[in-house]
Amino acid sequence: MATFPLACADRLESIGLLVKARRLERKIRQKDLAALTGLSTTTLGKIEAGTPTVEMRGYMTVLWHLGLLDEVFQEPRVPTPPPYATEHRVRLRKLPEDDF
Repeated sequence: MATFPLACADRLESIGLLVKARRLERKIRQKDLAALTGLSTTTLGKIEAGTPTVEMRGYMTVLWHLGLLDEVFQEPRVPTPPPYATEHRVRLRKLPEDDF
């Protein structure tokens, strides 16, 4: 099994603590949030612990239900090609074969 990067483990642990804090802040029991999200209480406990083996779907569902999705994940920016990439053609100079 490949190793899991420490930075990723730290981030999942932070997300788990954030989930737990928000759940407690809203006075929601684990059992109730699990039922709301369709997850088991065991899985929800693993998310709150930052366990890396939980599917991304579980993390995303819990974050969405607690209103944390935008706080944890920013909208990905799709890079746009520079304007000259499609507007200008460039012809490269051919080098003679003996020019090394």
